[in-house]
Amino acid sequence: MAKRRIGFPRMDNYNVALKYLVETGCGCEYVMAPPMTRKTLELGSKYSPDFVCAPFKYTLGSMLEMLQSEGGVDAIVETGGVCRLGYYGALQKQILRDLGYEADFIDLAEMGKHKLRGYYAAAKRINPAISIAKAARTLPDALKAVRYIDEMEGRVRLDRGFERQRGSMKAVFDTFLQEISSAKNRKSLDAAYQKASAALSAVALDKPETPLRVGIVGEYYTVMDDFGNHNVEQILGYMGRGVEIHRWMTFTHRNLEYDEQADLQTIAPYVRYSMGPTTSATLAGAIRYADAGFDGIVHVKSFGCTPEVDAMAVLQNISADRGIPILYLSYDSQTGDAGIQTRLEAFYDMIDMKRRKQP
Repeated sequence: MAKRRIGFPRMDNYNVALKYLVETGCGCEYVMAPPMTRKTLELGSKYSPDFVCAPFKYTLGSMLEMLQSEGGVDAIVETGGVCRLGYYGALQKQILRDLGYEADFIDLAEMGKHKLRGYYAAAKRINPAISIAKAARTLPDALKAVRYIDEMEGRVRLDRGFERQRGSMKAVFDTFLQEISSAKNRKSLDAAYQKASAALSAVALDKPETPLRVGIVGEYYTVMDDFGNHNVEQILGYMGRGVEIHRWMTFTHRNLEYDEQADLQTIAPYVRYSMGPTTSATLAGAIRYADAGFDGIVHVKSFGCTPEVDAMAVLQNISADRGIPILYLSYDSQTGDAGIQTRLEAFYDMIDMKRRKQP
């Protein structure tokens, strides 16, 4: 029998870890969603409500591209979310049905309400003949791949702006992703990590002892997706004399290690309760960056993201109290590269000038 073809909407670099889980643990063929392009956004926007957030449009466009690809998919898994995105699975499913697509639509946000029983049902929907024991043994390896991806990408963010040969670190990281994508076991995952780690350490840098440092905070999807935020980290990292970029928000930190109560204690002078999915992490991250002497903060969100809109008023107070500049970037389907580039250039000039004036 032919293996079932399973696809997930594109989510930056994490799809290679999902491929490992689906093929090694679930015994299915993984359909890799094409990289995000302007066409993806236009396709998703065409069939989306006008004022829905950009992540909805990106993920819908990504699903449509998989459905329209050669061979299509047998099932699409919508990972959902903890904000309005948690309800978007039902709406996206209805849109796809209205367009005539009959692929099985597995909404993890909905099935996750039933805890282990729901995830068991989702696994059986992905592959009715799945070996749950094998999938359970494979899951820790897939999560380890996610940790490796987050660690390698974090190292690129820190040092990319100081390469002697521009693009050296990205080349290492891209090769690493290719090797993770083709891995078949934990041994090959570990080998890819060790190879990439050594290669990144060997990249020649011209990095000052005290570089400009900028922290990136904001909404879960947009802050982590390079195409969705118009490559804000790379653009800012390469500006001027180079910028060291820090971003706490990763799948590892938010989904595998997060302690919101600790963040609520950090932000207690400003906020008494959790304001939504990523808001506590956004505000606590801003405070930590400010207290650590960072030169600036960039707040990234999709247009209409209610929790992050609420966070902006608090961020303004943090900025005033701690004397740290914050750039606010909001993205929708009409956002252009030129506008983002111009604002980042002005922000860099400001923090660089401020640094030069310090004694």
